[in-house]
Amino acid sequence: VFGIVSIVPLFVAAGVYCYGPPHWAGPGLLGLLGYSTALLSFLGGIRCGLEFERRIPRWHIIGMSMVPPCIAFGLLLGSAKFDVVWQVSGFLLAFLLQWIWDVNDHEGPEWRPRFRTLLTAGAAIPLSFALEQALRM
Repeated sequence: VFGIVSIVPLFVAAGVYCYGPPHWAGPGLLGLLGYSTALLSFLGGIRCGLEFERRIPRWHIIGMSMVPPCIAFGLLLGSAKFDVVWQVSGFLLAFLLQWIWDVNDHEGPEWRPRFRTLLTAGAAIPLSFALEQALRM
């Protein structure tokens, strides 16, 4: 239930961006990219937290778990430098790469890979709609 609730803002923001009044497109996109940044930061934080629970943490894993949030933050702030198509594509790629890492090298509970697949699909679908909209603009 919490996984589904956590991705609802992505669908709402993408709906506003893609299908709302034109003057709401900017706030809808900002909401989508901002919430994507928060979600990628959360996923990186989980990976980092799981690593810190180990008796001897692997520092390279901790460092790599910081990469997706930093990329997301850069994409969010990159609106002055990047076109919307590149921003949304970057978020899609970041979610997919984080998902590949998490389901292939997972630590923690047995249900975690399925939960990660739900979160990734829940992020990828609205981002895909936003990408289609950005390509038409």
